[in-house]
Amino acid sequence: MDEKLRELKERGSFLFPFESYHTHDLSGNFYVSCHWHPDTEIIHLQKGAVRLFIDGESYLIDEETIVFINREELHYLYSVQAGTLYDAAVFPLEFLSFDSLDYCQQKYLLPLIRKELGFPRMLKAGDPCFDEIRQLLIQIANLQKTCTAGYQIAIKAFLYQLLSRLIQEDLLKASADENRQWNIKKLNTMKEIAAYMEAHLAERLSLEDVSAHFYMSQNYFCKYFKQNFGTGFTSYLNNLRLEQACVLLEKTDLPIMEVSLQCGFENFSYFIRLFKRLHGITPSAYRKKLAVSSSAKPEPGSF
Repeated sequence: MDEKLRELKERGSFLFPFESYHTHDLSGNFYVSCHWHPDTEIIHLQKGAVRLFIDGESYLIDEETIVFINREELHYLYSVQAGTLYDAAVFPLEFLSFDSLDYCQQKYLLPLIRKELGFPRMLKAGDPCFDEIRQLLIQIANLQKTCTAGYQIAIKAFLYQLLSRLIQEDLLKASADENRQWNIKKLNTMKEIAAYMEAHLAERLSLEDVSAHFYMSQNYFCKYFKQNFGTGFTSYLNNLRLEQACVLLEKTDLPIMEVSLQCGFENFSYFIRLFKRLHGITPSAYRKKLAVSSSAKPEPGSF
C-alpha cells in the first residue's frame, strides 16, 4: 500500500483511538480525496447521496445506507446531492482487542485484524439487522457528541453489539484480499496518479504534464481519469487543493494568499471563489469558524 496516500489524522486520543465524524453538506460540493488508513470505517448515510469509490469499484450510495470500509482499502467520495447528511465511525480494530486470548479474540477479532475476515460492503433498509445496526450507529454518534461520563465504554459496548449482529447473520466473509475481482494493475495506476497529484499540488500541474508522466495521450488520460475517479482531472485537482487549503487554514497561521499559493492556486480570486462555492464561506471566515468550534469542543477520550 502506497504510504503517500495514507491518511494521517489522529483518531480521538492515545487512550481512546475512536472518532465519529459528522458531515452535513448543504451545498452539494462535499469531497474527500483518495486515501487509505489502517482503521475500519463505518459510514451511515442518512440523507442525500454520495458517489463512493472503494478499491476501484464505484458505488452510488443513497439515503439510509450503511457502508463498511475495511482497513487499508483505497477510497474516496463526493456528494452528488445537496443536503447530504452522514456520520462516519473510524477506529482501529485493535481498539476492540482483549489482553487475554479468549474465544472472541481468536475466532473473530484476530481474523479481522489479519484481514482474513472482512466486513460486508454495505447494508440497506430491509437487509438483515439493518435497523438494529442503524440504531447502534446513531447512539454511538450521539455519545461522541455529548461525551457523557462513561461514554468510552458505552461506545465499545455498542461496537461489540454491532459485530455480534453481523456474526449472527453470517455477514462477515473471507477477506477481500483473497477474493478481489478488480484489476490490480488498474488500481495500482490509480494510486500512482493520486499520489503524484498530491505530491505536486503546489506546482503548476497541467493535464498535459500528468498524462505525459504516465505515458498516456491526453485524450486517453481524460477518459481514463473520468472513468476511474468519477470526475474530471481539473475538478479533482481543485478539490484536492481546496482540501489541503483547509488543512493549512486549521493548522497554520499563514496569510490567506500564502495558503492559496502553497496549494497551487496562482489566481487568488479564483481560489476565493472556489473555496466559497465549496464551503459557503470565505477562507478567513472558515478559519474563524474553526477557532470557535475548537475552543468549544471537549477533549476526545478525556476522563
